Formats: sequence, C-alpha cells, structure tokens
Amino acid sequence: MDATAPLTKAKYPRSLIAGPYGHPFHAIAIILPIGAWVSASVFDVLFLTADDGSAFALGARILIAVGLLGAVVAAILGLIDWSSIPKGTAARATGSTHMVINFIAMAIYTGSLVLRLDTDVVPTLAMIASFIGLALLSVSGWLGGKLAHTYGVRVATETTQAEGLEPLP
Repeated sequence: MDATAPLTKAKYPRSLIAGPYGHPFHAIAIILPIGAWVSASVFDVLFLTADDGSAFALGARILIAVGLLGAVVAAILGLIDWSSIPKGTAARATGSTHMVINFIAMAIYTGSLVLRLDTDVVPTLAMIASFIGLALLSVSGWLGGKLAHTYGVRVATETTQAEGLEPLP
C-alpha cells in the first residue's frame, strides 16, 4: 500500500516512537492522565466527605502531577500522529481542535496543582478547575474517537480489517 496517498497517509506511523501500524501508542498513553485525573476528582469528593481529608488532598495532588507527566508523553505521541494527517482536511481540523482542548486541560490541571501546593486541604477553586478539566477531556475524548473511528487516523485500512473477519481455513 502506498503510505503517501492522502487517504492512507494518516494510517501509518510517522515514527517508530508513535507505535507500529494499527497500534498507535497515543491511544495507550492517554489512559494514564485520564485515569489519574478522574481518580484525583474522586479523591477531591472524598476529601469533602472525610473527617480528616488530608490524605485525600495529598492523593489528589499526587494524581494530578502524575496525570500531567503522562499527558506530556501522550501529547508528544499525539503530535506525531497529528503531523501525518494531510493539511486542509476535516481530520486535520478535528485533530487540531482535539490538541488545543487537551493543552487547555493541561494548563487548567497545572493551575489546579499550583493551587494545591503547600496545603493539606483542597481549595475550592482547585477542585472546580479539576472538574472543568474533566469536562474538557470529555469533549476532547469525543474528538479523539472521531479521529480514530470516523476518520480512521492510525487505524488499519479496511483491507487489513477485513482479513480479521474472513473465516479461518
């Protein structure tokens, strides 16, 4: 298959770092920041309900920091995949929007983390910021799904997919 054709270019990895054909590492890497940030929000709620919520405040702070580190890795991998999408296409525009929303979410989580430093409590503004970050991640995740499932970015070609649905000999 010609990996430079506009319809297939975005299906092939631009670099080995991005993962092999049909198995993009970006889709794996996003699990860490999403899981960490959702868990941090759960810890924020537990902080509100606990008699002494300092352990939950610390846990949320650590989870946000872990999520930010994971988000940097996911962003690098996503940028590599995005750079393979032909310019001037709906997929490229969707990818650009997906990326900008994720960078905004990362900035919001960074702000939430800064507000949490040097305290055993969860400041209200920090908690609100985290929930706004989750809302943005939900929108961005929907766009990421559109990139993969509607536009087929970094998804194997239909010919390759059909091989898996053929009856075994």
